[in-house]
Amino acid sequence: MKPPRPRLLEALSRRLDLATSGLPHDGAGIVLSLPSPARLEKAAETLSRRFDQGAPQAPMMEQRLAALARLRTGESGLTPRQWNLVAWGLCDDDGRNPVAIEDPTMFDPLMVWTQGWITTRSVPRKPWFGLLNSYFTYSPERAAGHGNWLRLRERLADTMPLLIGSQKRQKLWTRMLERHRDLLTDDAGRSLRQVLFNGDATELSELNKGLAVTDASWIWQRAIAYQIAWLNGLEDTAFVAAIPAMLTFLAGHPRFADEMLAALLTRYCQSSQRDESHEQLKNESFRRWGNPQLVGSVRWAMVEAPVRAMVLRWFAKEDLEHFFSLLQGEGQVDKQRLVYWLRFVDQISYTRILLGADALNDSRAEFRNFRAKNAGRYGRLTGGPKHNNAFIMRINNQLFVEFSGTGNACYAYSDKHVPFNPQATYLDTNLELKEVQPDPYGREKDNRIRHLSGWQWRADQFLADRGIRPGATAADGTAPVSAYQPRFGRSDATSRPEATATVAAPVRAPGNSGMEGWRRPAIQQALELARINGIGTENNLADGGYLWLLVLDPAPALKQAMLKLGLEWRPGKGYCIH
Repeated sequence: MKPPRPRLLEALSRRLDLATSGLPHDGAGIVLSLPSPARLEKAAETLSRRFDQGAPQAPMMEQRLAALARLRTGESGLTPRQWNLVAWGLCDDDGRNPVAIEDPTMFDPLMVWTQGWITTRSVPRKPWFGLLNSYFTYSPERAAGHGNWLRLRERLADTMPLLIGSQKRQKLWTRMLERHRDLLTDDAGRSLRQVLFNGDATELSELNKGLAVTDASWIWQRAIAYQIAWLNGLEDTAFVAAIPAMLTFLAGHPRFADEMLAALLTRYCQSSQRDESHEQLKNESFRRWGNPQLVGSVRWAMVEAPVRAMVLRWFAKEDLEHFFSLLQGEGQVDKQRLVYWLRFVDQISYTRILLGADALNDSRAEFRNFRAKNAGRYGRLTGGPKHNNAFIMRINNQLFVEFSGTGNACYAYSDKHVPFNPQATYLDTNLELKEVQPDPYGREKDNRIRHLSGWQWRADQFLADRGIRPGATAADGTAPVSAYQPRFGRSDATSRPEATATVAAPVRAPGNSGMEGWRRPAIQQALELARINGIGTENNLADGGYLWLLVLDPAPALKQAMLKLGLEWRPGKGYCIH
């Protein structure tokens, strides 16, 4: 064979250069930049599922509903493919008929069909996983289909060994079923607790791939319930040591965050350290549930009154310490007043710090940290010296106002005679906070506690006249607390957190003094109360009329909450506020 001629080689070289001129080069030659092979990756994933055999993909909803409709009409002779769709669709809701698992005319024929699996000792994988998916989807607490749900679990448990035994080699889903055999027992969720809280990401990923349990399944709720029971059984030291990891968990699992947080707060309240503020728990509960001192966060009703009182104490103690140290006017530290009011810290249900101009503008780190940490909790004090700050606290049915600057008395107001709204953004020292009123209890001339020599014993008498004495009461947090029981999955109305527990009594001004400032919050609280309790309303306020809560026979707790809000009872219609 003759070697190629030089001119032919040159022509071929030029054509090759032209063909590759648009491709990137490097020192080693041409570099091919190819797009991501999406179709290849999808095919590889399909093959992986086929050979490793994780959970099969669920059929489309339209197909499942069509098969269910044929079964519902009594059509005989469904094909294996249609029965497969029925198995996957037991919990599908078409908006017109009961779900199949709750309908004996739908569920019983399916059980007859699956009985054949046992007779023939041949269990098809896809419809079996359809039954498993329906088992995980339907809530076992729903009474309507609970009996059928148990029959479904029994059928799955009876056929699972046959299905696993028919496999020539172990697969991902068989490993998951064998590792978590409790899934088809009354202990379902116990082994998943270990995966959720002690397993690694790979183990959890394999579980999701192998069994394809949805995030909304009741099984995860059971796993959380087992974890809460485990926490409740720990000794105090071990429990406190576990708190940081639990808070990290709930940060990544918002679906279960409320239940876990309620369990942690309750267990901490049962511990010997309940009087010591837990900074992480305090901050997390404030971030998720809002200020426990204020109306509006229904989620604080998830815990018992002593638990909430414990957190109130944490906030009150910290606020007192900040006010009488960091925020004390002109750099003073009033240890006498701090020590005095700390004796009542268990009874303080509300605190508000009002910052004067100096504290608002102080650029030192401790002041900047205070303002950042308490964003949304402090107000602004106007009038009077710039260095002055104010502290508002509520004990029983009395509101007290202390000032940081020396030479200021402490002013006491009963709920019915408060001339200002403590939640207002701006409050004036002289025009609102310092209103001298006659002492309604008769012992003192007026409503002021003057900080003169020996003032503490006179203040004790002043407070005693108002039914306030140092120390804690059972209602304020010393009452025993029962172990927290998770609430998810319960359908009965009595299992809901008592919505009225978050509604506090509004402070009302006498006559028209400050009335407009209090009317709006009370109305908002009444509307929120109606919303969370499912009560109808009739709002005629725009026409100068009343806001009505249309409930004739409320539960005692709800009735008490409405009366605290200042609503009046009108026979034949309900409760109203003007």
